[in-house]
Amino acid sequence: MVVDKVTIICEKWHSILGEEITLIEPYHYVKLSKILHPPKLSVYEMDGSVIAVLPYIRQKVKMWGAQVLKAENIKNLIEEDDGASDISDEEFSDKDETNVSPNEKKNKLSRFDCIASLLASAECTVAQDIFRTLSQFPITFPLIMPELDREKRFKVMLPLFTGPVIKWETSPGTIIENHLFNDPFKLIVAIRIGTNSQGKSTILNQLMASNYMFSSCSEPRAEYGVPHMISGSVEFTWLTQETCEVGLWNDVFENYYKGGAKEIVLLANLHGDALDYPDQIKYLNQFSSGFLVFLMPECTQNQIDEFEAIVDPKKVIYGCVNHRKFPDKKKYTIDIKSLMKDKTLKKVRMMFKEALSFDSLFFNAEELRLGSSLQLAKSIEFNESQLLIDFVKEKTCRHIKLEVMQLQRKQLNDGMQIWQNNTELQLLIRLYIDILKLPLRKRRRALAHLEREVSRLSMIESSKARNQAVLKREELRKSSLVNRNQENEKKIREEIEQIWVEVDSMSLGMEHFFRELGQLYQIYSVSDPNNEIGLKIPEYYAELLISGHTIELLDGDAGTISEAWFSAICGHISNKFPDLRVFVISILGLQSSGKSTLLNALFACRFAVSVGRCTRGLFMRLLFLEKELSDQLNIDAIILIDTEGLGAPEKMDDPNSEKKDRILATFAMGVSNLTILNVLGESTRDLTEILQIAIVTMARLEKAGIAPDILMVQHISERNASRLSEPEEKFRGALQAALKIAEEQDIEMGISNTECLQILDERIKKGQLLKQFRPFKNGATAYAPPSEQYHEDVVNLYNAIIDDCKNSQRKIKFLDWYSLTQNYWSAVSHEDFAVRFKNIREIYEFIDLGKQITKLKETIDRAFLTHEELIMQKIRSKLQNWTSDDSSNVNSRIRNECLELIEKGVKDVTDCENANCVECEKTKKERTALENYLKDKNNDKCEMETKQTIENYIELNRKSSSTKLNQMLEAGFIRKGISSDSFEIINSQLEVILRNIPSEGLSSHQREEKVKEIWNLLRSRIVLKNKVIPVTEYINEEFEREYGFMPANLRQDYKSGIIPDLSKCYAYKTLMMISRYPEEVHILSLQGTLDNLADLIFVNRDSRHYTGIIRDAKANVDKILSDFSRKLSVTFLPDFKWNVHLYALLNFKPVIESLQEKWNKENTPLGMFDQKKEEYFKVIDTRLQYGHTLISEGHIAGDYLLRVINKKAMKAGNEERVKAIRDIYWLNSSELVRLKYFEKLAEQVQTGDKEEAIQYFLSPKRRIEDWFRRIVDGYVVGNPKQKFDETFNGEFDRVLQDIRNCKSFDEIKRFVNEYMTKVDKIDYKLNLQSSFTKENFKIFHRTIEEELRTKGNGRYPKSEPFQKPSGDKSVMERLGCTEACYRCGALCWGSRDHHINSGVTKIHHTSHQPEGLTGMYYYSSHNLVAVQCHNWKEDDLFRRGETTEQTWTQVKADLSDWRFESHCIHYFNDLMCWFFEKLHVDLAKIKDKKPATYDELRRNCCINLNYHNIISILRTKVGNT
Repeated sequence: MVVDKVTIICEKWHSILGEEITLIEPYHYVKLSKILHPPKLSVYEMDGSVIAVLPYIRQKVKMWGAQVLKAENIKNLIEEDDGASDISDEEFSDKDETNVSPNEKKNKLSRFDCIASLLASAECTVAQDIFRTLSQFPITFPLIMPELDREKRFKVMLPLFTGPVIKWETSPGTIIENHLFNDPFKLIVAIRIGTNSQGKSTILNQLMASNYMFSSCSEPRAEYGVPHMISGSVEFTWLTQETCEVGLWNDVFENYYKGGAKEIVLLANLHGDALDYPDQIKYLNQFSSGFLVFLMPECTQNQIDEFEAIVDPKKVIYGCVNHRKFPDKKKYTIDIKSLMKDKTLKKVRMMFKEALSFDSLFFNAEELRLGSSLQLAKSIEFNESQLLIDFVKEKTCRHIKLEVMQLQRKQLNDGMQIWQNNTELQLLIRLYIDILKLPLRKRRRALAHLEREVSRLSMIESSKARNQAVLKREELRKSSLVNRNQENEKKIREEIEQIWVEVDSMSLGMEHFFRELGQLYQIYSVSDPNNEIGLKIPEYYAELLISGHTIELLDGDAGTISEAWFSAICGHISNKFPDLRVFVISILGLQSSGKSTLLNALFACRFAVSVGRCTRGLFMRLLFLEKELSDQLNIDAIILIDTEGLGAPEKMDDPNSEKKDRILATFAMGVSNLTILNVLGESTRDLTEILQIAIVTMARLEKAGIAPDILMVQHISERNASRLSEPEEKFRGALQAALKIAEEQDIEMGISNTECLQILDERIKKGQLLKQFRPFKNGATAYAPPSEQYHEDVVNLYNAIIDDCKNSQRKIKFLDWYSLTQNYWSAVSHEDFAVRFKNIREIYEFIDLGKQITKLKETIDRAFLTHEELIMQKIRSKLQNWTSDDSSNVNSRIRNECLELIEKGVKDVTDCENANCVECEKTKKERTALENYLKDKNNDKCEMETKQTIENYIELNRKSSSTKLNQMLEAGFIRKGISSDSFEIINSQLEVILRNIPSEGLSSHQREEKVKEIWNLLRSRIVLKNKVIPVTEYINEEFEREYGFMPANLRQDYKSGIIPDLSKCYAYKTLMMISRYPEEVHILSLQGTLDNLADLIFVNRDSRHYTGIIRDAKANVDKILSDFSRKLSVTFLPDFKWNVHLYALLNFKPVIESLQEKWNKENTPLGMFDQKKEEYFKVIDTRLQYGHTLISEGHIAGDYLLRVINKKAMKAGNEERVKAIRDIYWLNSSELVRLKYFEKLAEQVQTGDKEEAIQYFLSPKRRIEDWFRRIVDGYVVGNPKQKFDETFNGEFDRVLQDIRNCKSFDEIKRFVNEYMTKVDKIDYKLNLQSSFTKENFKIFHRTIEEELRTKGNGRYPKSEPFQKPSGDKSVMERLGCTEACYRCGALCWGSRDHHINSGVTKIHHTSHQPEGLTGMYYYSSHNLVAVQCHNWKEDDLFRRGETTEQTWTQVKADLSDWRFESHCIHYFNDLMCWFFEKLHVDLAKIKDKKPATYDELRRNCCINLNYHNIISILRTKVGNT
């Protein structure tokens, strides 16, 4: 998240703002919070008054309650004061108030300080948004105001006030729109020279719609002093009917505007004596039309001369206030005492009228000269955005949209060619990307600039056509009222539609840039995924979305979601906020019903409000919540979806338009938690139309198991308490009418019986459904402001939404929401969308539950591994006390203590009481999270089954850990015995050798020979003790016993090791008694199961014990055959069964032999001894060199320390490699693993290399497992070598220092022996018995250090290969289940070993693929089948084994360990259909069958699939890794 920026407040403003203020950036501004209560400041509260009320004012303004900024309302934020002081009412004159008595010092909270601080504390795009809202109200704004962080410095706000549209009516129905400061204007500047008790602002206010328009001595609470920030500031407003007092409007401006003037008139009012602020005067003089100068009684001729030296007298109109001192300036003499008289005010009005004769000036804000005290507010304008604006302006919006932005218009496979051939598009995109590459704060500003100017250019360009559309609509209205002629009406409608097509061709918005970039992303994600368009641009947009920016969800023109583009953006958000919880709100309504306006008022959005055309498609915005509200609602953010208007008038009676409306409504409501239905007016027809759409949608979604909540907003002309029932009755009538129409159009739905209607009816009765809004506008003028009542209704609706969110049970993670959204859109256009929606939701919930269980299982695994290591270290410590002389049963006691340690240790795993056990705490946390997840599902059966799955898994781990630890304990005892016996033999042999050693010692070669001699002697002794019966003896012996009835030829094949070819064995007979070979697909499936025979057997038995293993194998093979016989609905021939047993045994036998070999290596005396060869060689050689001396023992002890260090470093390196593999993005789920694999296969097939893909589809389980092992073992990620070096060096430094710190032999002994317990399989124990002199200790101490410093004479660190990641269980678990669907061969998407779960998650599930990919064919024609398993109908018939026919329902019952509902992950379905289209001819040839027919391919959507679309989505999902 962006770090908050803080403005340090200069000391002058400390009393109202404190010492610093946080800059309100877009992210803060759109953040949602509770509705704030009005603050009540103490009347005597002097410090921090403005900062205390700003949050409240900001929220009010956001929700269009800008009336709070009126002076008469600001006073209500302060407690009432019964006793008002009588400070002089002289107009604000910058007098020093230090002498004011304490009793008179009261809270001076003022309107001007509040609005100036509101704008000054906002980042420029936020300030622009605030002004855009405020500009709809008849108030004044600070054109120039003080800087917060610098005294006597002023900020010119002109750059931020540019752009909003101000409207006025020149004649009935003719509205002029003026873009403020962009279009022509006249600026009249009012100033004063000198002072007076009542002055300029008071005079001006008499001509304004409000007596408090400008800050003056007359406004409420002015008696307590001037606003802190007023002096030198310039307030301005526009002079329109809404801001002018009736006299000023009637006498001056009404006729001015009716005369056809296009220039808006602005009035700027400088506070303070003008001559005190020459920089302000000089600045305004550059673009003002004229000055109204009010000469106060104290004014002198010198002051006038001084002023006229700055401003040309020809553009000045003087008014003398309460005096006639200047004969040449007495035309307008104003007597303040007569100010309330019209005669006096008329003089002021005439000053304005005369000022209108001055010429308008054109200017460039950037070129205006600023005085030393002025500084332009930070602009939203950037060179990067201006370059693009200039390009659009030069080419025109129409040309850009129709001729340049070709990618979104065509969306064809040849997108790259279009891109390469369109140089204008390349320039456009380069300019746009330059904006996106700006830092986030600058990027937001530049995009705001681009949006503002492109919107303005589009409006200007399309204005003529829009006016034509208005006239034609009026013509249609009149035609409908008089002499109705249907042919004429049809013609007018067609003309209107054509005009709107023309308007649309010139309507260019930010969404068009977004779409074009999305198409380009799709192109580059396939052709050049490492291009910045593929790598960085989605991330830039994700940052924008997080900060409150709006993006297009659904292209309203093409009716598509750019899935790869949308996924890429949302993927970056999910990576940043993986657990982001969201509540989704959409809004539906008829066209031009004010949907976007309502959302903007509710949530301070900037959804585009109609500029001739309404919202097209769907737009979304992500709004985060303040922590307090987030905790209350249990969500982190709200997603807003603004939808295209339904029921477009020009599309009336168009069936396609009606269908589009239904699809749009279904989709919007389907992906939302709450839908707001917005209706403008009380027309029964409009109500009926929107309710009809909503009712049908709700009923259909109910069939899909989705129950969206709705709120109905009706904008009515009057909300009269005495007639409250009338709108409700109309609403009920409309509901009944809508229900009737819906029933007539959708008889099969049985809509009237749906539960959702009963809920609606109940909510209507309770008044919880219908929210009636009073009129939006406060008046009937062209630019009438939003009403206070509308704001109140917005607040009430906001609270209702918060309550709905609080009570909702359907909150969802952002990751799940955007994944569902794409699949919902794919499903919504199908007639059976309810079934598809239901499948999508159920499958996602099913998959998600599996993921939650897997996540918990992984933490359980880590907890057990951690505890196993802790237990083994304790065991190793206890084994240090092992003795070769066990006369006192020490070893027996150690064994019992260790067994007790194991029993207690594994019992406590996942629930240990050690608060410092990180892994157990994580497990508890994940388990609680899963329990809460299950409670939210409100499914008791699922909750119980899942809990049982976890309990079973913990118990399985407990047994496995106990077995493993017991084996390691036994191995430890064996190693101790071997070590003791070996050293005894070594020492005795060495004594003989050392007694006979020549004085010059042994040469290196001689030592080497002696070492080998002793080693061979040792090994021969161990071999005699290594009484291990080869497993083949068990197997062969049991084979004779269990398979005595196997045919003799097969028994001989067993002995010869000849594996039968099952595909060449007759499996069953037909009704005609014809023997048949099994289908290859069935053989592959059967062999895949048989190849896992060892895993099936050792699930419930100890891998150390082989007695009865062939009996178990035989029983498992019989079960496998029985299951396959049932699935095929055939009876296998006895000879086939014997061959299957033979195949299984001969494949099982080498697996068992390999297992025994591994077991022998780790657990038998000889295996353990052989592992210590290099270790013993070192010990023997050292003692041959140095004899039985302390030097010898020092070198040996040092070497063993280095061995432990090396082992720890190797472990760290291995863990680093495994962790780096697990952290690869596409290894996060089995779904992504499959997508990664299929992406590779698709690329090969696209280039004509089909072999690997064909081999996969013929043998999916083996192929993907082989690929997975190769890919993870070959991945170069992480830096295990660096981790090894860091660990080795760190441990080495610590050990060396600890040895140096030892002051006695006992300390060395204690340290060395304790350090030996840090790793497994090191059995050394330092145990010298001789007494040590000080000199002996020094020798021993020095020798160990020498061995360490020389790192064992350069033998350490040892260069050893790191373990293969595929050997790590946690890595292989990422592959998931690799069982393939029996019919179509699609791999299961479940977690590894999920079949051992309890409940539904044990069932295999997949996104089924065309069955012909495994060679499945139609028996009658022998053509390959293109149907996916989930697309068969329940009564479709299947010939099973050529002996029986079964319905699909019966087939599924036989295959009950699989789900056959569609995943509805359409891009995956498309991919598999694409594979079939490309491979079915080759597969048919291999299978000796016929390819699928064209009609078969067409019916099953296996033709004309867009490879680039598919691969783009795949790469986005997988990531460019």
